[in-house]
Amino acid sequence: MTPGPVLLVFLKYPEPGKVKTRLAAEVGPERAAELYHGWIGAVLRNVQSLRPAVRVVGYFDGAPAERFAEWDDLVDLWLEQPGGGLGDRLAAGFHWAFDQGRPVLAIGTDCPELTAGHVTHALTLLGEFEVVFGPTADGGYYLVGARRRIPAFFERVRWSSPHTLTDHLVQTHHVGASSVLLPGLADIDTAADLRAYEARGKGL
Repeated sequence: MTPGPVLLVFLKYPEPGKVKTRLAAEVGPERAAELYHGWIGAVLRNVQSLRPAVRVVGYFDGAPAERFAEWDDLVDLWLEQPGGGLGDRLAAGFHWAFDQGRPVLAIGTDCPELTAGHVTHALTLLGEFEVVFGPTADGGYYLVGARRRIPAFFERVRWSSPHTLTDHLVQTHHVGASSVLLPGLADIDTAADLRAYEARGKGL
């Protein structure tokens, strides 16, 4: 039997001044950390219905694993992110999953409107395409997934920039992998993003 897919949930310990720095510049570091703390729980709760068919892995950074204990019941495993940039950390997480023979999706914790339905849709699309992206309006993505190991998949991408998704689509084509986009969602990086989120009736 083929092992079930892995969902890597990227999260950072919500320490004031260390998370959501662009948002913190506008609402203050304590409030930004409080909001981000809530979004971690929201995203993890949103994907609970996928278990146990999908292995939910808390892919953490910013503190020892025991600092994340309040979310222990919402993940199957804690896995610490290595050093390096975002591309390095994504590559390490994907290789870890592929070493177990599992397809893998990665999501962040700054898009609290992401649901189990988005993940299920992405997994369905991976039955037809090799790579799936969930785009955000700022030029990045809230989800990336692949069904197989793809050499150089995370290279030649300008990370955390308006070019991230476009660069990654170009690189995906360059390495000969097929790809598809999910419907877009909004992540929350600034006070304007937060106001738009609250205007949709989603405020915590």
